[in-house]
Amino acid sequence: MKKKQILLNALTTFAQVVGSAGALFFLYRLLIRECGIERLGIWSLVLATTSVAMLASQGLSTSIVKHVAKYAARENAEDVSTLIQTALISMGLALAVVCVGLYPAAQWFLRFILPRPSFAEASAILPFALVSLWINVVAGILQAGLAGHELITLCNYVELSGVWSYLFLAWVLIRRFGLLGLAYSQTVVAVAVLLVSWILLRRRIPQLPFIPRRWDGKLFCEMAAYGFQFQFITASQAIREPVTKALLVKFGGLAMTGIYDLASRWVVTFRELIVQANQVLVPTISSLHEREPESIPVVYRESYRLIFFLAIPTFTFLIVASPIVSLLWIGHYERIFVYFVALLAAGWLVNVLCNPSYVVRLGTGELRWVATGCGATAILNAVLGAIAGRYWGGTAVVAASMFSLVAGYLIVTGSYHIENRVPFGQLLPKESAGIVLTSLAGPLVILPHLWPLPVYSLLTAHMTAGAVAGIIAMMGIAMWIHPMRKRLYRWVFSRSLA
Repeated sequence: MKKKQILLNALTTFAQVVGSAGALFFLYRLLIRECGIERLGIWSLVLATTSVAMLASQGLSTSIVKHVAKYAARENAEDVSTLIQTALISMGLALAVVCVGLYPAAQWFLRFILPRPSFAEASAILPFALVSLWINVVAGILQAGLAGHELITLCNYVELSGVWSYLFLAWVLIRRFGLLGLAYSQTVVAVAVLLVSWILLRRRIPQLPFIPRRWDGKLFCEMAAYGFQFQFITASQAIREPVTKALLVKFGGLAMTGIYDLASRWVVTFRELIVQANQVLVPTISSLHEREPESIPVVYRESYRLIFFLAIPTFTFLIVASPIVSLLWIGHYERIFVYFVALLAAGWLVNVLCNPSYVVRLGTGELRWVATGCGATAILNAVLGAIAGRYWGGTAVVAASMFSLVAGYLIVTGSYHIENRVPFGQLLPKESAGIVLTSLAGPLVILPHLWPLPVYSLLTAHMTAGAVAGIIAMMGIAMWIHPMRKRLYRWVFSRSLA
């Protein structure tokens, strides 16, 4: 196991997520200032609608990483080249068909959901959204090829450069073309990322032709056997967000949908910081499954302890800082934004804590319970969201969405513990009790911002910098004295000098 490469991949992934988050922060601030919160809601809905097309790519992309690594380990460059060409031809053609078919369906959906003036603008940017999505999926296959060669660091550099170029172009074009300028920017950057990824992959695999032309049915079936299983999982995951936003538009309006999108970006970005770094363990677990399956429970336990150590304070920080983020991002204190952040943080925290069992399932290929959990999430989200929205409004739609997310991923983790006879007591590490206790102070401080409860009058009705700093300091002390902090320091320091 190349520990130094795993560390470098994880660190650059962390940097890529942080850098992308910074760019998106400024991008959304620009959109709010130049276009308004309702037009942000239009953009958000169009992207959520076209993202359905990505259902056709995720399973195969994940399979590419696994199989490229397999054939690269055998030092068979010709097979790797044929495999990537097969994936590009298969996915490029299939996704093109999906996008052509999706266009009229998306038009109908947007016409049904949006008022007439908003529909006209959404309809204008829809073709660009579909084209850029096709380009991004093809580029994702190329980057999966790089990842299969353990070149995740290169992928992160490309992604980071792309997102900041996107911000610059958007800043230039939005002022002149409005939302269409944002669509132009997205398409141009997608093409650039595709070309750079192709150049980097051809440097790594000189056998790749300039234009893919070889297709191998045997290799396709080998990739598809794993990819189709994962396809249902990604479909269930991807459909949740468009359904949630559609229900929000219907029961809460465009402005509430725009605010939800901001809150979701704020929370999910930090979720990605933890989850994406943990995802680099998938090929490691896959290798251990072949050589040392008895060591997988140890990897799971240590991975879970690390994520618990990082996730509890992180999501508490998101809740505590949300009033300040509202002021900086939206321009004023927005209670519904704070409320959405609290709901989203609670739901995604459970999702993050379930990620180690999810990663183990992906690495070993045991996807049945993952599919069950993700399918349950999608069904519950649609059914409960529609009922909650009808009777209690838009905020209830978000609450139902998070409830469904929690329920589905508890199935994934619970089934892993039961099947592998892992004690459920491991889900609350004893050494992390101090972190849990200090983190509880965050919701106690933020609660008055959600409901005017007299019992919390001593905490004041407005968030102060002192309260935020105090909570962060308490969590910082708990993390500093935690044994995981010392282990992390030794691990990073020793490997960085290796």
